[in-house]
Amino acid sequence: MSFITDFIPQSFMRQWATLLSVWIGAGLLVTGLLCDERSDIETSEKALLSHQAHIIHDNLSRQVESIDRALRTLAQEVPVTRIHNQEVVQLNSRLRAFSEAMTGVRTLAVLDKNGTVVSANRAELIGQNFQHRDYFQTAVRNSQDELLVSAPFRTVTGVWSINLSRTVRSEDGQLAALMVATLDPEDFRILLNSVRFAPDVVSTLAHADGLRFLVAPDNVVQQSLSAGQASSLLKTHLDSEQQQTMTKGVLDPDPTQRLVVVQTFQPPQLKMDKALVATVSRDWSAIFTAWRAKAALAAILWLAAGIAAGATLGFSQNRRRQLMRREQELAQEAATLQARWHAVLMATQQGVWDCDIKTGAIYLSPVWKEMLGYGQTDVGNTIEDLKALVHPDDLPQVQSVLQQHFQGQSAVYESVHRMRCKDGDFKWVLDRGQIIERDPAGKPIRFIGTQTDVSAQRQQQETLNRLADHVPGALYQYLLRADGQAYFPYISRGIIDLYGKAPQALCDDAALIFNTIHPDDLPHVYESIQASAQSLQLWRQEYRVILPQGVRWISGQAMPQKNAAGDVLWHGYIQDITQAKEQSLQLQNTERLLQHLLQEMPVGLCMVNGAGEMYFRNRRFLDIFGYTQEEVPTLEQWWCQAYPEPTYRDKVMQTWNAALEHARVHQGEIANQEYYVTDRDGRSRTMAISGVTFGEHFLAMFVDRTEQQVQKEMLRKLAFFDSLTELPNRRQFDHSLKAEWRRCRRSGKPLALIMLDIDHFKQYNDSYGHQIGDECLRAVAQALREALVRPHDLVARYGGEEFVCLLPECDLEGAMTKAQKLCQAVQEKAIAHMGSATASVVTISAGVACLTPKAQTEPSSLIQKADENLYKAKVQGRNRAVS
Repeated sequence: MSFITDFIPQSFMRQWATLLSVWIGAGLLVTGLLCDERSDIETSEKALLSHQAHIIHDNLSRQVESIDRALRTLAQEVPVTRIHNQEVVQLNSRLRAFSEAMTGVRTLAVLDKNGTVVSANRAELIGQNFQHRDYFQTAVRNSQDELLVSAPFRTVTGVWSINLSRTVRSEDGQLAALMVATLDPEDFRILLNSVRFAPDVVSTLAHADGLRFLVAPDNVVQQSLSAGQASSLLKTHLDSEQQQTMTKGVLDPDPTQRLVVVQTFQPPQLKMDKALVATVSRDWSAIFTAWRAKAALAAILWLAAGIAAGATLGFSQNRRRQLMRREQELAQEAATLQARWHAVLMATQQGVWDCDIKTGAIYLSPVWKEMLGYGQTDVGNTIEDLKALVHPDDLPQVQSVLQQHFQGQSAVYESVHRMRCKDGDFKWVLDRGQIIERDPAGKPIRFIGTQTDVSAQRQQQETLNRLADHVPGALYQYLLRADGQAYFPYISRGIIDLYGKAPQALCDDAALIFNTIHPDDLPHVYESIQASAQSLQLWRQEYRVILPQGVRWISGQAMPQKNAAGDVLWHGYIQDITQAKEQSLQLQNTERLLQHLLQEMPVGLCMVNGAGEMYFRNRRFLDIFGYTQEEVPTLEQWWCQAYPEPTYRDKVMQTWNAALEHARVHQGEIANQEYYVTDRDGRSRTMAISGVTFGEHFLAMFVDRTEQQVQKEMLRKLAFFDSLTELPNRRQFDHSLKAEWRRCRRSGKPLALIMLDIDHFKQYNDSYGHQIGDECLRAVAQALREALVRPHDLVARYGGEEFVCLLPECDLEGAMTKAQKLCQAVQEKAIAHMGSATASVVTISAGVACLTPKAQTEPSSLIQKADENLYKAKVQGRNRAVS
């Protein structure tokens, strides 16, 4: 007994040490997981902010490049000398056309060398002088061919904006005109708002000289960020000379610490004199809000688990002390039973007991006593003495089974429980008995039975239980009788973690399990059990249970077997799969979202596997081409339908296969190339096709450039053709003159030029109005175009009422003949002209010149000579050609 007293405190100390170690280890594990999660969140946010900054950069590039192309086009069309009224009207129309075709531009204007607006898409600006503006002074000082980016300024409507401008220089290098595009801040604010993926995200656009002029959201204070401030994020970024930097700091004047990505916008091909700087940032604290809540909850749960485990261990140890004291008392009292029928019962190797219920006396055989290690006098001879040997935890069960037998609810009493041995240990025994005598009232009088040592079998059962207890989940047996009744013969203690109920309670009442199953899932569970019972196939099911702590997902599987009586017994396993199910559902949601995004992408998408099967195509693909899965199921059929012309098809297949092979050995990206694709209706579309490879599969992306090509052609027409007469404009004439001059210089052939001017056109406008004057210009242009029969002859509008005809490989005599024919063709139109002092109809005067180009002469000499002859024709009375 002293050994037991000494042993218990040491055992208790080891239990406390083990509990403390497990508790601290769990805390360290949770801390490590939280730290990893925080690092993952930070990495993810940095990548996302960097991506959003690139989005701003790419969108700015497209818009600014478009604006720059428009400014360059306009700069080439504006004459370096004084702009005529008619040219102003036409230029205003061009400016309005450009501003309507381009997004992000509020105003397009042309300023003369004094800073006065001579043409604009907004009539109210014409005539205003902006010589005092910094951007005009910068243009005066800047002699480089650069896209000038002005410092931000407040417009007349009170909003911040910037100007993009290009200069037009005279031959002496002085400023002749300034092409100005004022950006529309609202379009760029939409861009900044589009990259705000969270409420605390702030995106800004600033000038490299220091002013932040656009901020999203609107409630963020606009603040000047001077590049000279030592603490400024902008200065730090600019000093780094990197296109993009990422840092943690504050955006003045807000003192909040933020994760900031700073992106410089200054593409080298634009030759911008000043850069623009975009920032995308998040509140550093807001990034980890959800993580901090999770960390706090984990800490609370960790502390609560430690407290609960400590309280449970303390209670268990206290109870064990009481039990040990009770065992010592019982061991001291058990010493007085005598032996009966020793010789007969020794052969049975089973303990026999005989109980007189009426007197309370009991007889215990010697084998019974020896089985528990007692001597003949160590155990009393009363029922109370025997009851005292039953383990306290098993006594209620023994009494319940006895009561059922005494009441006639069972034919035989049978119980497996623990009995205390003399050495204080316990043995598991199979106790079986039967009432053999009752009084006239039916009350039991005599009760006999046997007791068998089943400790070895029980030890095996406990080993099985310990193995089952360490399995994450619960092992069980489920018996479905032929009459429809069902119960659980066995459930491991792991069921407590799943359902919060003791195994014995569930074995006694199977309904406790089924009552917790979610109502929506219960019919499926019943049906699957019945199906498994009939087919004797593996039962497997996932279902929800409703517990006090919430809804949990359970996964179960069991293999059935049927006995001779028709009962079906399943041996199975169930486990909690809530976390895995939630992850699976989240993955399914992510897949559905990805599928939705692929379907709704504004570009056509299709996926092709290694066998050439086109197993996916999104809605945009179908909208563009119209080829369904049934019509074009394979890549081979796609080639035939999309590229019906064999020669072009072979070329496309060769180009695409080469790009595909290159992509598979170089990061998997298929380079973007343009192809002409025929849709289901037979229309040819210009498509930019790119994609990515993954294994033997590839994803092809189709961007419809058909409309863009049309717009490009329209812009080309706007750039090289006069919108009123539909003749080539002066810019096209200049290009053609230089090309023909070089060609005739190489061939030694003459080049002739006719300059034409409508006689008294100002008086015509005064008499009939400008609208009729425009109709007159179109009629004259048509007459000139029809009079030139050679395909390589060029007639162009030179400016106002002036036209020019370029005649390659034509001598002076031939040019003079053509000039007279042109004068006659216009006169034959018989366009009435009551304000003409020359004739009653519209006439033209022509100056003819012809030169054989030499290395030492310039094309301008031919123009000058023709212009001089045109002047002579006017002096000599007009309506004639002079050479």
